[in-house]
Amino acid sequence: MNPYNSISSDVKLGENVQLSKFINLYGCEIGAETKIGAFVEIQKNTRVGKRCKISSHTFICEGVTVEDNVFIGHGVMFINDMYPRATTAVGALQTEADWMVEQTLVAKGASIGSNATILARTKIGENAIIGAGSVVTKDVPPNAIVAGNPAKILRFIQDPNESESHDTIPFLDLITPHLELEHELVGAFRQGLHTAAFVGGPVIEKFEEAFAHFSNCSHAATASSGTDALRFAIMACGIEAGDVVLTVPNTFIATAEAISQARAIPEFIDVDERTYNMSVQMLDRFLEKQCVRNSAGALISLRSGRPVKAIIPVHLYGQMADMDAILDLAFKYGLTVIEDACQAHGAEYFSKRFDRWMKAGSMGRAAAFSFYPGKNLGACGEGGAVTTNDAEVAERVKMLRDHGQVKKYFHSMEGYNGRLDAIQAGILHAKLPHLEEWNGKRRERAAEYNRLLSEKDGVKAPYEPQWSRAVYHLYVIRTGDRDGLINHLKDAHIGTGIHYPIPLHLQKAYISLNYAAGDFPVAERAAGEIVSLPMYPHLTPSQQGRVVEEIAHFHSKSVLTDESRELSQPSASLSA
Repeated sequence: MNPYNSISSDVKLGENVQLSKFINLYGCEIGAETKIGAFVEIQKNTRVGKRCKISSHTFICEGVTVEDNVFIGHGVMFINDMYPRATTAVGALQTEADWMVEQTLVAKGASIGSNATILARTKIGENAIIGAGSVVTKDVPPNAIVAGNPAKILRFIQDPNESESHDTIPFLDLITPHLELEHELVGAFRQGLHTAAFVGGPVIEKFEEAFAHFSNCSHAATASSGTDALRFAIMACGIEAGDVVLTVPNTFIATAEAISQARAIPEFIDVDERTYNMSVQMLDRFLEKQCVRNSAGALISLRSGRPVKAIIPVHLYGQMADMDAILDLAFKYGLTVIEDACQAHGAEYFSKRFDRWMKAGSMGRAAAFSFYPGKNLGACGEGGAVTTNDAEVAERVKMLRDHGQVKKYFHSMEGYNGRLDAIQAGILHAKLPHLEEWNGKRRERAAEYNRLLSEKDGVKAPYEPQWSRAVYHLYVIRTGDRDGLINHLKDAHIGTGIHYPIPLHLQKAYISLNYAAGDFPVAERAAGEIVSLPMYPHLTPSQQGRVVEEIAHFHSKSVLTDESRELSQPSASLSA
């Protein structure tokens, strides 16, 4: 035994253990073929597995279990007491009997970088990687790469024992970003517990200020959902019962619901064939051909006989509508524009009117956003907000959401209970600084899809005009055999979606509006052909490659099937 080492008689060493100098081991067990560097101390009741490498100046205390094939860098410190103190409550120096030893596990194949600190009562999962200098304060999932103080998940590595080709590619991944921000999100919840500020207060105000700044607006007023946000925006802009509000039929029903719930009447305008947003040409035609001025000068819809007061363009799938042209028509006819930006957090439009890029939510008189969990900026529950540059509109929204109160128990109007919870506001505020990065990654993933699909037949990729910077809440393609493709991708363990399969004018809920099939041919045609592919910031290029490979496989199989069907048909001469 090396005379420079202190190794007690109760230490169990496996075969071929390699020990450097100045090592202190007592009451522990070291597995076969493990290598331990200089100035390492391993305390009693500690087990180190086989084929581990423990670098110099590392301290492994009682209560730690290190499984096989683990790498531990230089100067790594383990802590086994959640609340270490030098003295007892009465001031006497603590003894071993006063210590509360907590258990820590480093699972097989994990790697811990130099100068990391591992707090007590944590588990480092299999094959996880801990960055140098990190402070691990909570469990690390298997295959996770973490770093920082406190350590946060950066990404996941593929398990080498699994083949990626057999992995499921989800339509949406809501787990990874929440794990990455777990510390901040738990902190937002903890702040609510410590302050009991669950409704209203500074957390709401700070998020509203931050989101207004993000959207390049003067004001933001939160609400309990995107639907409530749009309804309050409509009402705050002075739209009254029986007024007509123009919108599109290919959107989630909440757009039309908000209009109806504000006691207004939705009427629809068909969409552009390429962007699926409101067609400026069809809007112009409706205002010119299907409306008249009455004796008082009000614009009246010939369809309903009611006054037309507003336009709600929907920034569908994360791409803004052609706002300059819509605003020009609104000005010409004296209409209010309210943006449905529920899918477009951070989307931009180059406005020739203003000669600069404009953010979604900053161009109409007001705009509505949804913070549903799957949105680019999502809460851990429901949430919404109205953005506006009109102080009066912002104030009216705040009264509408809070029972019409200007202050507690002073009601200027009859309102609603439509407030955002303060904890959700705290969660959104923690996520907001990451939104630009997430949107940038979505644009990168969209560009990769575009590249991969550019030479594939049978698929039409999204169209993004030069004046648009879309944020790709959804990546939507068109194909002839939509249902066949979805079933093929499902069999390949690839998630998809349809947004939206039935236009609103054909929904049973709006049968009273007396629309019929064929009224909006572009929206109807698109509804039968659109497929939403997996799209989220943590989607990998290799996953995208597999998605497109399966799409190509489906279409090549379809072509072969069609050719076989044609060959099986008797020729004209034979059938005669």
